[in-house]
Amino acid sequence: MAKTSSHRLVFNKDRFLKLGDAVPSGLKDDAGIRLPFGGRCMVDSIYHNEVVGQFVVTISHYPEVK
Repeated sequence: MAKTSSHRLVFNKDRFLKLGDAVPSGLKDDAGIRLPFGGRCMVDSIYHNEVVGQFVVTISHYPEVK
């Protein structure tokens, strides 16, 4: 399955996400950036920036398989 895009979401609180977790399409981060609808979204990386108190999560979006 080839990913169609990667998205970077920033949260001010820990969402308790782990690598490989599936996340719902349409999820919004604290700045209002939304994941695309349709298909599948999975967590690729998580970085906790303690200096500014943010969790930066990279999520891959995969197309819907029919």
